[in-house]
Amino acid sequence: MADDPLLQPLGRHNPRIQRLRRIVQRQERELTVADGLKLTLDLAAAGVPVVELFAVAERLDELRANAALARVCDAGRAFLLDPATAEQLAPTRQTQGVLAVVAVPAPRIPAAGMVLYLDRIQDPGNVGGIIRSAAAFGAAGVFCSPGCADPFSPRAVRASAGHSLLLPVEAEAAFEAAAEPFRRAGGEVAGTIGAGGVPLARWRPGIPLLLALGNEGQGLTEEVAARCKRQVTVPISGGVESLNVAVTAGVILAYLAGVAGHPILEKRGLEGRPR
Repeated sequence: MADDPLLQPLGRHNPRIQRLRRIVQRQERELTVADGLKLTLDLAAAGVPVVELFAVAERLDELRANAALARVCDAGRAFLLDPATAEQLAPTRQTQGVLAVVAVPAPRIPAAGMVLYLDRIQDPGNVGGIIRSAAAFGAAGVFCSPGCADPFSPRAVRASAGHSLLLPVEAEAAFEAAAEPFRRAGGEVAGTIGAGGVPLARWRPGIPLLLALGNEGQGLTEEVAARCKRQVTVPISGGVESLNVAVTAGVILAYLAGVAGHPILEKRGLEGRPR
């Protein structure tokens, strides 16, 4: 068909390409871009609706093999890119020639289970990595503070393996508004600290739990730290000054998931864990 959007690649000055560039740059806050073939296929398999597809010609057969993405193509919402334009648009260096426009969800996170609060974490890779660990270990959601890297930026979405679009995640969340429902529910509000807190192996948190993790260089703000009932430390040795914040989150989440009869994944509690 002459009007098939997959017949001719769109030029970089095409209005659709200009809008796609704005979406990649998060200038349209209700939309974001999933970058890569595998990520796009994984999100489609998870039921995330794809608004539009942009892809190089050699990826079309793989996209059409997915029923949900085939429907996007058949509806005229898939567009062909030449490789140079795809490379120029891609938000990451290792592009796979596929960009999927998806809607940003707007969930509300209940005071239940284990929830993380990210306090001004700057690197979208760290934000995405933490969200991915939170999903892997059964956390109920992730709050991101004002000043935190955007959890729905293409880089964070890719680092999270798409879980920032699947796990309940709230951006621009004020700490006290996030924490108060946990206190009212009889739970615990805690924060991480590099040294001097309760050692992780001795921590038995109340549930529901809100755990705050701080900025890569400065840790928690004084305001957030002061509003945490308890501060927790991951002991380290070997002359290492500190852990990356995403590693810290992963260690704590994995530990809590294994505490028998307690927190995140109760059914996966490990027998014989010291109490």
